[in-house]
Amino acid sequence: MKRRRGEWVEEYTYEELDIGMAACMFINENEYRGIIKKIPVFCIDFVVKCGGRILLIRRTEEPLRDEYWVVGGRLYYGESLEESAKRIQLREIGRSFQEMKAIGFSNYRFENTPDSRALHTPTLLCLIEVEEMFVPEDSTGAVDHIWSDRLPSRLLADALMF
Repeated sequence: MKRRRGEWVEEYTYEELDIGMAACMFINENEYRGIIKKIPVFCIDFVVKCGGRILLIRRTEEPLRDEYWVVGGRLYYGESLEESAKRIQLREIGRSFQEMKAIGFSNYRFENTPDSRALHTPTLLCLIEVEEMFVPEDSTGAVDHIWSDRLPSRLLADALMF
């Protein structure tokens, strides 16, 4: 564990990840594409903040391909919020911070494009405060990112902040 501002905070690496993914059920791509046209997919987004800067990563899939957005992803069937947070953060930035605070909720609706991975995503927005800016990495290396002084306007337009 790593110490931060007088508290003990867990930080995980890829090697340490073990959340019982076998317990989660997966569906094939065709079924998933049919499901997203019928029901919302619940997601969690993370505002990783260092001082006045927010980590934004360039999305590689639709919706919002090539836009800078906060770290986030969908909750898998059978996962707890903590398990999902760990999996999503490790996948997108190569590290996981378990200390977070729910700060808002969004109800995103996206255009139905051929490559779309989501159409309607009710999303819990969580804040993670870090002491140092870092270079996020996924399993293939450094992630295209920026440390911005503001959140994406679309996120703010759709968000209900607590």
